[in-house]
Amino acid sequence: MVYKSVITFLAFACLGLTGCAARYADVPAPTRFPNEGQQKLQAARHWQLIADHFAGQLVNTLGSSLGGRALYVPQPGGEQAFVQGFRELLITSLVAKGVPVAVEASGALTADVRYNIYAFDPDRLKDTYYYGEATMLAANLWALGGALHGIISANNATGVVVGSSLVTAAAWADGMGWLANEGLGKGRFASGPVPSSEILLTVSVADGGLIVSRYSSIYYTADEDSRLYWERSGGTNMPVVGDCDPGRTLCAP
Repeated sequence: MVYKSVITFLAFACLGLTGCAARYADVPAPTRFPNEGQQKLQAARHWQLIADHFAGQLVNTLGSSLGGRALYVPQPGGEQAFVQGFRELLITSLVAKGVPVAVEASGALTADVRYNIYAFDPDRLKDTYYYGEATMLAANLWALGGALHGIISANNATGVVVGSSLVTAAAWADGMGWLANEGLGKGRFASGPVPSSEILLTVSVADGGLIVSRYSSIYYTADEDSRLYWERSGGTNMPVVGDCDPGRTLCAP
């Protein structure tokens, strides 16, 4: 009888969670992407690292397309500080990898740098690493175990001891995770909330009217350094307006 009661309890629990019949909806339900890492630019040294990475990718994909010719990297000026710095560092990385870089476009392949920056809602998810999940899971397991134990036996003393030990161990693991990632700086996660600004950086190498090599990547930028990524040197700054709130305020500082 005890085991039949347990099976009945689990059956009703599953039915309550999943339902008995197929469900219908007018539109597909939005789902999350698998969690990934995205690098956050916080220093000029990071600019150098990504410039070196871009140069390596271009060299690998160009292969024999150079045919002994040089690359020309246009430098139009009047761009954001980051873009100007990235162009200079890209040239340095290309030369260091043995790629001839021309100072004039005549007879050379052109490596064009494209830059786009996007301002997302500053109130979007503030953090992507949650501390306390293990503790919450342990507490939920304890509650479920207590319910099942109550069906089987009237004595819950053993369940209390085991459950409290499980929650204590999970809380310790969560605490050590926070200490390692945030307190001691040993984690791979950048400090602070998820930035509202992201950049799309692309370098395309063209031979006449054909693109022979192209590489793109996306990075976070530190919101407190927005002037390096948003403001152009010289000329007029054009404010980017978005639907951040009903008043249509500026999405980026």
